[in-house]
Amino acid sequence: MQFRRLLLKTMVLVSSLVFTALISEVSLRVAFYQSKDFAMEMWKYAVQLKRPVADPALRFVHAPNSHAFLMGVDVNINSKGLRDYEYSFARSPGTYRIMMLGDSTTFGWGVPLEATIPKLLEHELNQRLPPIIDKFEVINAGIGNYNTVQEVAYYETFTKAFDPDLVILIFFINDPEPVQAGRKGFLIDRSYLAAFATSRFDMFLRRFGKRPDWKTYYASLYENDNPALKACEGALASLATIGRSRLVLVALLPELRQINDDSYPFRAQHQQISSFLRAKGIQVIDLINGLKDHGAESTLWVAPADDHPNGKANALIAKQLRDWLWVNVMCPHSLYQSQ
Repeated sequence: MQFRRLLLKTMVLVSSLVFTALISEVSLRVAFYQSKDFAMEMWKYAVQLKRPVADPALRFVHAPNSHAFLMGVDVNINSKGLRDYEYSFARSPGTYRIMMLGDSTTFGWGVPLEATIPKLLEHELNQRLPPIIDKFEVINAGIGNYNTVQEVAYYETFTKAFDPDLVILIFFINDPEPVQAGRKGFLIDRSYLAAFATSRFDMFLRRFGKRPDWKTYYASLYENDNPALKACEGALASLATIGRSRLVLVALLPELRQINDDSYPFRAQHQQISSFLRAKGIQVIDLINGLKDHGAESTLWVAPADDHPNGKANALIAKQLRDWLWVNVMCPHSLYQSQ
């Protein structure tokens, strides 16, 4: 009798927990269907738009022909796994093609496709066509959570087939991170409740100093004993090989906090990467100068708690890249006549 009562109580408890979990799961799915919560939107992005691959240098790519609603924006992935319009591998005559590699900043986190860096640059370039060019194409090969190792591997594995004239790699301060795993487990890849609990526990640890703050963490990536930094440098060095057959540019994108009034805390790290690239004969531009002092840093963010570049910041970045192209690529090769 006592055993049966204990069994009954256990069954009631388990049933209550399962019911509570189901209600919480449904509630979270409704609450975060359209949200700008960075952690939950990034989780939705990983689950809905990415697929794992066996290549350890990549781990994951975009799932072709997929769609999601993220950060208040419709995001469509085309048949070749890019967040862009459809492009054939073969270029039409008179087309100057640029391939832009990068992470979520290049991908265009939190902005419509037309407000991404590649599409803004494409629009800027097509406003002033040189005599021997019919049009410019700037293809968006950005994938969120990629680092430099993955970006270069993605180019060599997939996007090289587009045969670009110029490759631009957008380098972010966290690029010397290790390559991340594509999927984290059966439950967390499927349950809003599991993802929500995990993200809030991570926030709790950060708030109470159990994990390093952003300044300490980013600075630690550039310590000489970091294996991921060596891998990052190896990937950057391989760009010199790519540059033998086409033009290559690395653009250093700053963390959009504390960039005004020369207060940026990672200038030394930017100089470290710039010096490394120049020693390898690779062209580099630091984008901080065109982003700083355009109002409060938060006016460049997609959301108050998410400092990914918004449309305003992307336009400032595209303008710098356009100006660099005019001065360093187009004019020296007589693509532009004086106007």
